[in-house]
Amino acid sequence: MRTILGDLGLESPMVGTTVTAHIKSSGPDGFRCAVYDPATGHAMGAHLPRADAYDVPDGAAPPELVAGDTLIALVVGAPAVTPDGDQRLLLSVTAPELVERLLSGFVDELRTGEVVIKSIARVAGSKTKIAVAPTNGRVDARGACIGRGASRLKGAERLLNRAFGKERLEIIEYSSDRATFLANAMNPVHAIDVLVERDTAVVSIEEHQLSGGIGEGGLNAQLAGQLTGLYVRAVKDGTDLRAALRQAVADRSAARAV
Repeated sequence: MRTILGDLGLESPMVGTTVTAHIKSSGPDGFRCAVYDPATGHAMGAHLPRADAYDVPDGAAPPELVAGDTLIALVVGAPAVTPDGDQRLLLSVTAPELVERLLSGFVDELRTGEVVIKSIARVAGSKTKIAVAPTNGRVDARGACIGRGASRLKGAERLLNRAFGKERLEIIEYSSDRATFLANAMNPVHAIDVLVERDTAVVSIEEHQLSGGIGEGGLNAQLAGQLTGLYVRAVKDGTDLRAALRQAVADRSAARAV
């Protein structure tokens, strides 16, 4: 089970918090920013690595960040002294925990513990899938995270995409049954049948949905696999799933042997 800040160190009270980063200048290694301590209001220096900000999917246009832009980022490192003697926080806009933190700001049930995030699969700037589950049977975990009229989900998306990006967030209902979980994770494509063996799975979908099931560059199946911890291959309905699964396992074994 994932928890907010669970994968981050606590070297500083600000590590794990979301901040509005004001870009002051850019250089070969990244962007020099100013952020404000939410408790004191004091300005602090921060650094957003260029490799983080420009980590976009293949074929996507990189963001154009310039001095004066503002964006929402996650503090992932305590203040470190730079070669010029400044102390700067380390920021990230691609960390999966940023999505987790932003969504929790809109979903009361995440903050109270009535709903938990089980896993996140993210390709920053494109799409993120978030698996959620209730801690009791009285809460609709997926509905709570989406909100009436998708208000909660859209609120998190607006903050996430501030300054640049068109990333979409998808809330997935978690299941302890791996086949059911994978079928849910293939959203918005309907999985007709799922066959799982160890860490490999094949999913059959209607032929007219096949491109959507795989997604641009294989993104939908890739994220569904990351979310569930499975290697996923999408095939059209009517395919012999056991034969397809044997082939997927063989292909993986051959790739690993190279």
